[in-house]
Amino acid sequence: MAAIIRKIFGLHRKKVTKKDSITGRNNSFPVPYLSKLEGNQLQPGQSVIIRGLIITRNEFVINLTNGPRVELDEETTTLDDRLLCFRADLKGKKIHLNACIEGEWGKEGKVKQKWLAGEEFDIRIRCHEEEFEVFVEHKLVAKFSYYLPLHKITHIYINGSIELYSVSWEGKYYTVPYAADIPGNFYPGRKLYVSAFAKKKAKQFFVDFHNGPDIAFRIHARFPDKKIICNTRAEQNWGTEEKLEVEAFPFKRKKNFDLLVYGEENKFVIYIDDCLCGSFAHRINPRGIDKLTIEGDLVLQGVHLK
Repeated sequence: MAAIIRKIFGLHRKKVTKKDSITGRNNSFPVPYLSKLEGNQLQPGQSVIIRGLIITRNEFVINLTNGPRVELDEETTTLDDRLLCFRADLKGKKIHLNACIEGEWGKEGKVKQKWLAGEEFDIRIRCHEEEFEVFVEHKLVAKFSYYLPLHKITHIYINGSIELYSVSWEGKYYTVPYAADIPGNFYPGRKLYVSAFAKKKAKQFFVDFHNGPDIAFRIHARFPDKKIICNTRAEQNWGTEEKLEVEAFPFKRKKNFDLLVYGEENKFVIYIDDCLCGSFAHRINPRGIDKLTIEGDLVLQGVHLK
């Protein structure tokens, strides 16, 4: 279905990432989408990440609510509170942000945003102590203060003229430099996901996979040079640098990004924002990788291993 839509609407106008089982974008979620937040209450630092495809230029909504009553019908005459209502008016080229508590709407905020039918979208809502941060296409576009405490959110509801690729809650507050052990080591088949925000004056950042005292793999993003360099360090000696040959430097200051590193038998495979960016052949046995460190000019929003 998605492939037909892309062909009809001419997606040569905007680069579209390829669905891939490694990146986890090989399935779609039904719309309308309603999900209860299971487990612990939401914590400051967490983000909901919503990705999908615009089908028609009508509208779609993302609501964070305190209950499952999200649409009026014969049995439902009152809706649960919408602590955040994100409404994309595709024809009007605007995003409307508001909250509705006990039937009363608050003060609406508006953000200009143009999407065409057939384009993909990436929306992130990050929770803080007193406000939401709203990211659209990896750019911070708005901040929205809470009307009710964060812990009141119990459900997320999405509806409209879209196809959903993924909906996920992840992240917390991280310190940088960041360091963590890798339980069971980074054997082939494992994945590392990193979500982060590049600072306004970002110059560089590193992601290092440690094998004891050695660094089995380093990803080094250099903003002034617009280069991504890969390397290893064995017995305190750095090897020969390898540059990832990408069409354009994928990291931008004041924008967030997703980095995925997938371990294969003979190499690491690197994806950035779901796009394949290159690979790096193993020089040191990856099965000995037992620690991860991240440092540089970024704000970490999510780190997890699979």
